[in-house]
Amino acid sequence: MKRKIFLGSIFIIVGIGLLLQQIGFWDFGQVISTWWPLILIAVGVGNLFADSDSKTLGIILILLGAWFQMRELNIITHSIIRYFWPLLIIAIGISILLPRGSRNLDYKFSGKETTEDLVDNITLFSGVKTRNISKNFRGGSLTAIFGGIDMDLKDANISSGNASLNITVAFGGIDISVPPGWKVVVKGIPIFGGWSNKTNNINYVNLEGPVLTINCFVIFGGVDVKN
Repeated sequence: MKRKIFLGSIFIIVGIGLLLQQIGFWDFGQVISTWWPLILIAVGVGNLFADSDSKTLGIILILLGAWFQMRELNIITHSIIRYFWPLLIIAIGISILLPRGSRNLDYKFSGKETTEDLVDNITLFSGVKTRNISKNFRGGSLTAIFGGIDMDLKDANISSGNASLNITVAFGGIDISVPPGWKVVVKGIPIFGGWSNKTNNINYVNLEGPVLTINCFVIFGGVDVKN
């Protein structure tokens, strides 16, 4: 819900800014061209306070936003800017090599547990890991924009026989784990992306049991469904 409020607020602010430009209050394009790095900083701060497995992305976004903002305000000179990308690549490499506390060697679940029958998850420049143990799971919607969602449904149950998930992925990825007895149907529109159904009951036509239908819209991303 917090992410939906944040994303909706961004659209409202941009809309108000464009409206004020139309009535001659200011040049919104000039404001955006100068202060756009504050958006990166705001998203990074939001990531630090979100239920996410890692805060690394939030810190990176804040640093990127601060760097670009200082450049727009001419606080950083051109001679310093040329060192930015090499230093960023080095930092990413160090981040990959460093051990992460969120990796559990005993494979115990370390995310958020929920009993919602209908899910509504949105990730924006971040990641979230959840386990749903609903006894009457009916589906819902998952949206990952420049981020990822890892949803564990292995302990959930579809009592009504059918459930439907609407998935939107843009420059991100969504992983879904389902019980072995579920039949999974994946369909939708891929644009420079795709999905993978690795469940046991891919040939679901002559099988009995609950059915999970996943409707995907994927652009520059991927969806992975497995047992």
